[in-house]
Amino acid sequence: MNEERIWLLLSLKLSGEATVAELAELEAILKEHPGIAAKSQAITALWQHQPQQQEDAAGAQSFNRHLQRLSNQLSAPALQYEAVAEQQPAKIIPVRSNRKWYWVAAASIAAVVLSFFFFDNNKTSKQAKPAENTVSTKPGSKSKVQLPDGTEVWLNADSKLEYNENFNVKLREVKLTGEAFFDVVKNKEKPFIIHTAQMDVKVTGTAFNVRSYPDEPTTETALIRGAVEISLRSNPEKKYYLKPNDKLVLNNNITAAETADQNNTGDSAGKEMVKMKKVNVNREQNDITETMWVKNKLAFDNEPLEKILAETERWYNVEIQLNNDNAKEVHFTGVFENKPLTDVLEALCLSSHLHYQVKGNKVTVF
Repeated sequence: MNEERIWLLLSLKLSGEATVAELAELEAILKEHPGIAAKSQAITALWQHQPQQQEDAAGAQSFNRHLQRLSNQLSAPALQYEAVAEQQPAKIIPVRSNRKWYWVAAASIAAVVLSFFFFDNNKTSKQAKPAENTVSTKPGSKSKVQLPDGTEVWLNADSKLEYNENFNVKLREVKLTGEAFFDVVKNKEKPFIIHTAQMDVKVTGTAFNVRSYPDEPTTETALIRGAVEISLRSNPEKKYYLKPNDKLVLNNNITAAETADQNNTGDSAGKEMVKMKKVNVNREQNDITETMWVKNKLAFDNEPLEKILAETERWYNVEIQLNNDNAKEVHFTGVFENKPLTDVLEALCLSSHLHYQVKGNKVTVF
């Protein structure tokens, strides 16, 4: 198998310059090699997220800029996208009269992809660990990505999604740090499993939200459509099943052993490890609070100020310090859509009788 030929064909397809014969050749190769197909899908998703071109004459220049971005992203452990939710797929306009620069760019893409995916002389064993694919978002940005099986994932700010090249072979497994909304393609033969630090969520086809930030005291799963099965890392034998509009909240600081001790001693003063709730429906917005961030709405439903400020930090990529311990548990409900940071701070402080000060990217609330 000539790997350079594969990536050259893929590059021609992305640039809109592949002939019918070349497309057929590429399709046949990808069907024969599922591992290569997964990588090509990841690269295609990356290419489709570049901004739409405004002028045909800028085609070659924009293609080269994308090449540089692709090179930078593949050389780093994570793929960073800024405000992907607002971007449209690039419009590729074939230019049959001048194919030379496309061939040069295609060859460059082939070289870039080969250098990062295949040039590893230390991985000659068939038992080598599968290569990891990682998509992440910075604080202040969100991302949408399509996985090789067609599943769509929206990543909230400061989040990371990982999956290896065996994804969609027997199982569909991903690892999540942060928050994501999943719209999973139905496949009963290949369950979809999300691994977080505290729980595993298993589905066959459904839509739901998972929130698992390492600095937060709880891990949450809110089901919108379908059904999910949840098992806890601390007690994998215990299963929880959610129906639409159900929400599971896990207290990360309580263990199964501690819960058992409370039950045995009859001590009801301790906190519950797992709480089953219903999703929060915002009647004014006619939407579910837990997933409004996907629509670029910062929403809270009776949340403590301490948690709200932590989310605001990630949302606006700032550092917020609360110098008032008595205000940590003050609760707040509200929705902010496309509002500047100062509007959010004004509303929070006004309702809580607090004040704030902004210096650069640092905010003090007192």
